[in-house]
Amino acid sequence: MEERVRCAVLPNGIRVLTEEIPHVLSATVGIWVGVGSVHEPPALAGICHALEHMLFKGTATRSARDIAETLDTVGGQLNAFTDKEATCYHARVLAEHVPLAIDLLCDMLLNSRLHPADLRCEKRVILEEIRQIEDEPDELVHDLLLRRMWHGHPLGRPVIGTRTSVRALNRDALLEFMARHYTADRLIVAAAGNVHHQEILDQVASLLGEVKPSGEPGAVTQPTVRTSTHTVARETEQAHLCLGVPGYSQLDDDKYPLAALDALLGGSTSSRLFQEVREKRGLAYTIGSSVFSYRDGGILAVYAGTNPESADQVLRLIREEFDRLLNEGIQEREMEQVRSQLKGSLLLALESTSSRMARLAKSLLYFGRVIPIDEVVEHVERITIEDVNRVARAILPKETTSVVILGPKARSRR
Repeated sequence: MEERVRCAVLPNGIRVLTEEIPHVLSATVGIWVGVGSVHEPPALAGICHALEHMLFKGTATRSARDIAETLDTVGGQLNAFTDKEATCYHARVLAEHVPLAIDLLCDMLLNSRLHPADLRCEKRVILEEIRQIEDEPDELVHDLLLRRMWHGHPLGRPVIGTRTSVRALNRDALLEFMARHYTADRLIVAAAGNVHHQEILDQVASLLGEVKPSGEPGAVTQPTVRTSTHTVARETEQAHLCLGVPGYSQLDDDKYPLAALDALLGGSTSSRLFQEVREKRGLAYTIGSSVFSYRDGGILAVYAGTNPESADQVLRLIREEFDRLLNEGIQEREMEQVRSQLKGSLLLALESTSSRMARLAKSLLYFGRVIPIDEVVEHVERITIEDVNRVARAILPKETTSVVILGPKARSRR
């Protein structure tokens, strides 16, 4: 464990993690709950996200406006997010206001009113959020790809839920879900920055020490990846293309050569696809790749937005780049560049207390321990050309590829 990172477990099972960085003026504190959209029954799709919204609507002693103003008045930031496997409530403040941030976050977690009138209002907000996503085709096409590739599995469902499931949510469902999942064994309190471990531990113990554990495992079955080509007609100026191939879970060491493959294909402006499709041919403004990796599975996705008349050509160029990697492999110069790129990205992220806080919590959620950054860098430095070529051969063949095209008169040829 890194020298400045300390971990303690309260008697009820809540884990408290801190990374002390005394030379900075601020700190980021997060309360992580090990529950996300993969743990929702289909009829309650979106309940994690709705619950996250509702915790900002008021507690027994703070109104929604009080919650908004508590950290605003000291120049801090308060936010939250829901992912497929976790929910996080977090705050970034000056060091002197860390106790205030922890008090606020714990109050939201323990004492939220979940008033029916607030829920009716917030459901309207979430329905607008769904409409907003549907008006952002570059985001929507990724959701559609995951839905197709992980069809029938919780990982394939959008975190936000559906119009039908959101409209059906009620206070009793939220209370029952929270009682079942917001339990001590699923809570992690993580802080990074100008903090003092013992002070945070004492405060968290006093505020959350009575939270009960559940003892229920949060197991999810392994997804089966399905391949398909899917078109969605939409009156957009561009055709939005998303190609997906199977990836690796967070628990699989092949995630490291996959990260290298991602960087090589579309992770930066020097990547193969960016150079070929945008710089050389001018066929897209945005083209790139990204990895979706969770405890139970992963996907590598390539996205491009292009003139509808160029959609087939761009798809063909992406497929040709896949085939070139399969036939010729990665070159030594590229391998050196990708290793350096991955290492630089990892280390640059350490300058953010928010990134450090999230790294601590995710490490504990996935692996049960804090993995030192030096260990991660060592994994990156050990990636070989053979590793990347092996992973490419496993995931890039045409028969493993799924395609989603969203746009006017969308067409594709596999």
